[in-house]
Formats: sequence, structure tokens, C-alpha cells
Amino acid sequence: MRRAIAFAAFFIATTAMASWYDDYDAGMNAVRKGQWNVAIQKMTAAIAGNSKENDKARTYGAIFISYHPYYYRGVAYLNSGKYEQAISDFEKTSGPGETNLGGLSELMQRAKSKLEASNAPPPEPVPVAPAPRTVPVPVPQPATPLPAAPTIDPALRQRVAAAIGTANGSLANARNRKAGSSPLYAQAVTAIADANAKMNTAKSNDDLNAALASAQNAQTFADSAVAPGQPPVQVATTQQPKTVAASAAVFSDYMPQLRTALTNYFNGDFDSAATGFESLTRTLPKNGWVWAFLGASRYAQYAFEGDEAYKTQAVTAFKNAKAYRKWSNGLPDRYFSKRIRKFFSTLS
Repeated sequence: MRRAIAFAAFFIATTAMASWYDDYDAGMNAVRKGQWNVAIQKMTAAIAGNSKENDKARTYGAIFISYHPYYYRGVAYLNSGKYEQAISDFEKTSGPGETNLGGLSELMQRAKSKLEASNAPPPEPVPVAPAPRTVPVPVPQPATPLPAAPTIDPALRQRVAAAIGTANGSLANARNRKAGSSPLYAQAVTAIADANAKMNTAKSNDDLNAALASAQNAQTFADSAVAPGQPPVQVATTQQPKTVAASAAVFSDYMPQLRTALTNYFNGDFDSAATGFESLTRTLPKNGWVWAFLGASRYAQYAFEGDEAYKTQAVTAFKNAKAYRKWSNGLPDRYFSKRIRKFFSTLS
């Protein structure tokens, strides 16, 4: 009898603990799909079960996740036009979890600006003097208001200019390495010209973000360019985004295709990432890095969808990663979550 009671208590506790994680997991899926109302509902349910954010929240057993429900609910509120609720959640969160949807200060400022704009009183109508009774005057039709010009963030424009300056410095370093004839150097020149053109003609923040991406691509290409016959350049990772650093760590010759796959991986689009890495395994069949990222993408799909086929594919990819590369300390935590690194370490 005591065993039955103890087992029932354990089952109830386990179910309660798993409930908030299941809600958080479903909420993350909704966030990635832009289903903001569902995301709000699921994150609210997760918070009801576990209201404390934690970079290492225990789900079950020895499985830990980066748990930041207030951050993602705040983003959902912001995109749903519920600005006061978004501000409240942004004040409670310490930042994003594994999927970064924007800096906390930037999101907070955006929510406050939207709230201020929504609370602004409508302009008072200008009184029209009555026309003399003896002289009928036609009522003038109000002029159609011109659409407001999109706002451009001066700070973002400065970031683009700084990125272009950094890319120009990388081009100069490539020339000093006698890498001016490299195909990657040519790609860098094209990318920086595109960045300059987009910045000079930018009419919105979206245009500036596109210019910023081109400038960052130019830096990546330039840093990876080498003179004919020279080994690939080891690109420093301390001052670069994860996508750039990981791309350089694999193979510079496949940088554009790798960058796309890695960008999808770090943005949480694991299906597209897995498709990209599978294509790369056909051109780089013995590259342990490519197999490792493919395994991580498939395991992430398994973790979110529960499809055993993804787990089987992840095991195959991770075994190839172990076969083609020696991982003395396991997968690096800079690119892979603790849950994925733990699963990788259990494979023989």
C-alpha cells in the first residue's frame, strides 16, 4: 500500500513538472510559426507551472533547458498589439533563451514607442468658418493624407557604417595576404558594394538591415580569402557572431552555403538547417563539423516533435561526426545546447 501511494505521488509530481515544460515547448513552436495568440496562451500556462526563469531549468531527469517564458510571451504580446503586457513581461525577463528574437532593450523601446503612439490623442479638427448665407460655398473635401515616411533608426545607420568600415579593413588585410585573386575576395568586393548601395538608398530600417547583412557577408568573405596555394585563414571567433565563427571553422570554400544552413540552425529553423547540412554531406562527406550540425538539427526536430525517425537520423549523423573528427571534449558549448551535447556524449 505504501509503495502504491509513493508511486502515485511520484507520478503526480512528474506529471506536474512535465506540464510546464510541455506548455513551454508548444509555446516555442508557436513563436517560431508566428502564432502569437497560441504563444501567449502556452507561455502563460508554462509560467503558471514554473514562474522562475532559468538558463538551466530542469525538465525531467538530467535534461535542462534555457527557460525564458516572459521574454517570448513579451514578444508575442508586442506582435499582438498588447504593448502594456509586453512591457510588463520585458521587465520580468533576463533576456532570450536559445532562440534570440531581438535585444531586450530594443524590444522594450519598441513596445514603449508603440504604446505611446497608441495613447496619443487624435488631432483636433480645425473649425471652419460658416459661409455667408447669401453666398453658397462648397464644402472643401479633406485632402488625402500622404502616407507617413518610414522611420530610420540613426543608431542602425551607424552600425551599418561601422560594419562597412570593418569589412573594408578585412579587404585591406586580404590584399596584404596577397589574396586579391581569390574568388572569396571577389565575393567580398561585390558584397561591400551592395552594402554601400543599400545604405545610400535606404528608406527604411529593413533596407538598413539588408545593408548590414551584406557588410557582414563582405567581412566574412574577406577574412576567409587566401592567396593561391595557402591554407585557409583561421577566422577569429571572439568578436564575431556564432554564424560567422562556425562557418569559418568548417570550410571557407563553402561559406555561402554553410552560412545559410548555420543561420537557419541558430535561428531555430531546424528543418531548413537539416536540409542544408544534408546537401553539404554530399559535397563534404568526411567533414565532422557538417555531420555534427546535421545531427544537432535532427535531434532538435526530435525534441520538439517527438518523431523517432528524427532521432534515428540524429544518431547516424553524430556517429559520422565522431568517425570523421576527434571531439576530445565533446561538442563545443558555443554552438550546441547542453541537451544535444549530453545526447552526443552517450553515443559510442
